[in-house]
Amino acid sequence: MGDPPPPIIPAYILIEPHPKDVGNLPQRIPLDQSTGCDDTDTRSYATNWIDIAKPYAPWRTLADFEYTEGAVKGLLKSDLIDFQLKRIGGDWTEGRSKISLQNYREYRHALTCATTAGVQFHKGTAEAKIWGETRKYSFFYRNPWEWIKTLLQDPSLACHSNWKSRKMFYSEGDHTERFVNEPWTGNRWWEVDDELPQPNPFAHCWLPLHIWLDKGLVTKHVKMFPIVLRALWLPSEIRNASGNGGGVFIGFMVVVTDPGDPDDRTDAQNYEWAQFRREIYQQVLETIFAALYRPACTGETITCADNVTRVFYPGFLIESLDMEEAWNFTCCRAGRANFPCPRCLVRQGMLGCLQKRFPLRTTQTMRRVVQQAQRAATATRKEEMLRGTGLHDVIHFMWNFRFCDPYLSVTYDLLHAGEMGKWGHHLWELTLKILRDLKLSSEATRIMGEFPRWPNLKHINDLATKDFTDGQTHFDILKCIIFVLVQILPPGNSLIPCTRALLQFRMMAGLKVATESRINLIKAFIRSYEVCCERVHEEYGKNFNFPKQHALVHAVDDILDKGSLQHATTRMGEGTHQEVAQHYAATNFRDVDGQISTRDEEQEAVARTRLLVDEFNAQLAKQQGQEDDAHTREEAAQFGVRGTGRTIPKSKLPPVDADNQWIFGSPLRHGDSRSYEDLYAAGDPVFRNFDSRLRAFLHQQFPTEYLTYEDKIEIEIFRCVYVTYQSKDDWTLCEDILRCNDNWYNSGPRRDCVLYNSDKPGLAVARLRALVRCRLPSKRVVDLAVAREMKHSNWRPRTSWDGCFVFSEEADLSFLLMDYVIRGALLAPVRPHSSSRSQANLHFFVDVVDGDMFLRCLNAKKHVCY
Repeated sequence: MGDPPPPIIPAYILIEPHPKDVGNLPQRIPLDQSTGCDDTDTRSYATNWIDIAKPYAPWRTLADFEYTEGAVKGLLKSDLIDFQLKRIGGDWTEGRSKISLQNYREYRHALTCATTAGVQFHKGTAEAKIWGETRKYSFFYRNPWEWIKTLLQDPSLACHSNWKSRKMFYSEGDHTERFVNEPWTGNRWWEVDDELPQPNPFAHCWLPLHIWLDKGLVTKHVKMFPIVLRALWLPSEIRNASGNGGGVFIGFMVVVTDPGDPDDRTDAQNYEWAQFRREIYQQVLETIFAALYRPACTGETITCADNVTRVFYPGFLIESLDMEEAWNFTCCRAGRANFPCPRCLVRQGMLGCLQKRFPLRTTQTMRRVVQQAQRAATATRKEEMLRGTGLHDVIHFMWNFRFCDPYLSVTYDLLHAGEMGKWGHHLWELTLKILRDLKLSSEATRIMGEFPRWPNLKHINDLATKDFTDGQTHFDILKCIIFVLVQILPPGNSLIPCTRALLQFRMMAGLKVATESRINLIKAFIRSYEVCCERVHEEYGKNFNFPKQHALVHAVDDILDKGSLQHATTRMGEGTHQEVAQHYAATNFRDVDGQISTRDEEQEAVARTRLLVDEFNAQLAKQQGQEDDAHTREEAAQFGVRGTGRTIPKSKLPPVDADNQWIFGSPLRHGDSRSYEDLYAAGDPVFRNFDSRLRAFLHQQFPTEYLTYEDKIEIEIFRCVYVTYQSKDDWTLCEDILRCNDNWYNSGPRRDCVLYNSDKPGLAVARLRALVRCRLPSKRVVDLAVAREMKHSNWRPRTSWDGCFVFSEEADLSFLLMDYVIRGALLAPVRPHSSSRSQANLHFFVDVVDGDMFLRCLNAKKHVCY
């Protein structure tokens, strides 16, 4: 079973720099098993941190800093810190401690000195009049321009910064097409670079920012509203992380609490309250980002960490907001307005039309409407003008920023518009209702509980009995639910193709790289989804006329303009709520904004100092020649997977080649082929006639080995394998951990499946039954799997869907060289119908475990998708 991998057609990434990117020439980067689409400049720049005599300053000793670091991370209270320091300096150590801090006062003094080296918080105020009363609010914020300058002058980030846009192309054979991934590959950045001046003599560069705003619960009853800013000129793996160059907590938006019940107010009063909230909202944003206004309009000259002077223009490219915050941010009216979309002028009754285009909102047109409304002769005429575009009478803080448009920057959100929107609040609720009406809730829960386990896919045992609130769980349900519904709903049910069409769009829109062919498929999936929604509406009366449905209209433009939607999802900021909740728990629960701001400053101070200390130690070790010894390097080369640095436990039979795309783990038994057959053949079909079948297979694969009956074949059995493969999504290396265990965590057998190379058309799948390493008399080491082949079946469920693969598991066991394995695969069993036992070995192929698998299955279905 298995065939050699097909010949590799040379593939390249072509990079076309912007014409104003002086000095950079077009590049061609070959794609192989060790590269991907990361086009970041990898030049390195020397740092002078090694010259710092005390990288842990302002602390007197390294021990002082490390104690403070632990106390800050542990959110220790002042009385506990004081108690510990007094004991450490006294009875506990008898005066021999390296910690010189004596009490909390000294601890606080050193920490305060350290925080002053970073960008600190300031207090701002906002006020507006509502119903004859002036309401005032205070908030805390950082100066965003000061934070940006720390990034520009950070030596560790210099080699990762991208100052100019570029166009990226994927080329394979005679085929070439453009793709976008990072924001600097999108159309919008290229257009801004077109508008920027020519170098004179300094290069003029745009600094696009990603702003994230979301209100969340820090306790069951307390809401807070953090704002996070990210630098889009840094790669996503840096800006979306929590380390150096990652997103910064820039401040708090004011939570404007409604003093009454909206149902008790008139429409006019509700409008006044909404207007008031947006006025406060804009005042807060204007105060926070006031420092960016002058450099955004005229530019500011700064010498960066690479000793190159450039002129920078900060601006906003991506706004990650849920729908409510998008209305607040753009000063638009909410969902019941005549024109509820913050991006375009779509009428209320047309929100379900996904193939029609509507006039886009722009800074120029919206500002003109507000200015004309403010000059209207009567209040009635003013209201008519504002209602005609769904606006409030509020001046937007971003209208005077150069290269910024608050409406264009609102970006399709995979979380709130997708998993929590169209699926979680609409199709999923409809699904639950249908299951309850048909009395199938228990059956659906039982089938979902039997769904096979897979990494990064939640195993859900309480499908219909729990109210799920997080987006990731909803996404995991969306991935699995079709394999449940198809087995219990009546034939031809419209909900199944509708759910599948939405999932196809979500999988394709969530890829890290969007090529032209993938963009065309996204458009096709949106068309298919709209048709399916019409069928669901006819069958169940479901109304799809809501704003998050309409958001699909803008998804493709967002990808083309700003890069992959992965960079704009609000999911990446959800961890901020957890951090704020931890800080909140350490406060006295009064005037908490200031206390949380202080704790965030402290955490950044110790993180910054830790970076300096670690860099100092690394450079010092390098100078002194304290590198890993030869034995350690040899072990790393033998057991490490490229790019991971992981160490695999030693086995009796070590691999002959450390460069394989697989590594066996969890060794079980060691022996020879005949002893295994003698010991286990009676109870395990894997080892029946094992020795003779193994010799026949090895002779077929390696005829020059000349194995005789007397030759001993040494073998070792393993229970898992790490398979490295090149992702079809972004052409980078990924890894699957596959199990072949008779009793996995005492929950019964777990035997995962693999994709492998075959000369037969379509997907080739097999289920692992044993992982075997053989050492032949010639000392050749061979890794292979004993597996059951999964053959394509002509059987189809009562309601089929686009991309439905069904496999039948064969009874015979055969050998498969690990050289032919591509990656892991997930198959869900088909539950046999009471009148048909022929379904006992049938399985649905789950093609939505990740983007790579989705693309492989699309192309297996003859979709042309690069």
